[in-house]
Amino acid sequence: MSSPDQQGDSDGHRESTMDFIETAQYNAPSSSSLPGNSSQAPLPYPWHQYRHPNGDIYFYNNQLRLITPDNVRDPEILEYIIDAREDHLQCLAGDPNLHRLPTDYELVVSDVSDTAAVIRMYSRVAGAAYTWTEERGLAMKSREHFWSHVAEYPSHHPDLPPNTEGEFVQSLNNAKLAIASGAVFPFSERQIDQIIARYQYLTAQRTQGRNVTPSLAWLAGAVMPLDAVGRRVGDQDLQALMNGSHF
Repeated sequence: MSSPDQQGDSDGHRESTMDFIETAQYNAPSSSSLPGNSSQAPLPYPWHQYRHPNGDIYFYNNQLRLITPDNVRDPEILEYIIDAREDHLQCLAGDPNLHRLPTDYELVVSDVSDTAAVIRMYSRVAGAAYTWTEERGLAMKSREHFWSHVAEYPSHHPDLPPNTEGEFVQSLNNAKLAIASGAVFPFSERQIDQIIARYQYLTAQRTQGRNVTPSLAWLAGAVMPLDAVGRRVGDQDLQALMNGSHF
């Protein structure tokens, strides 16, 4: 595991060079987790504090496989988090599809209060995100939700989830080839070149013994899934379209 209170962007390269990348669904710290008097309180065992490369703080309990951006140093907030987890586990216990949930799943509990909490589930081994509701029970969410989780909480594991780096690299290579054939992606060809350059920089730093996992996870999670959203219309295609022809 990465060391507590780890500075996420330990590679020393400014993330601001790629301002076009945004972390999808990132939960900004609530008022309960902002710096203040409670931030000086001791961190309850066995919680550890981690720093996202963008500077945000979150907390991880390895024994419970529990993540939260809320301030666990506040006893009341911590009680809400634990209560929300226990209630959620009770709901899962009665679900007939519980066996489909991988045993390595992590819970993310956020925006807690005495009456509500936002709870999400993720499996690194399966590379999947899950949700539970009274109406649908346990269900798998889209792949995008898993990648968002990788980007949101990148600092508490020493390595990326299995196979994700290879998938990321392959997607970048495929995108480069597809763009040359007229495909359109959420990122321009220039931006994809920047992403590739950033990845190469991070891997070079890694070969020198630097911990780049948080920055690399943030990069891959924010970019993926890298799927085409359409095709560029060339001059001949446009002419055929204007003439009512099929292409």
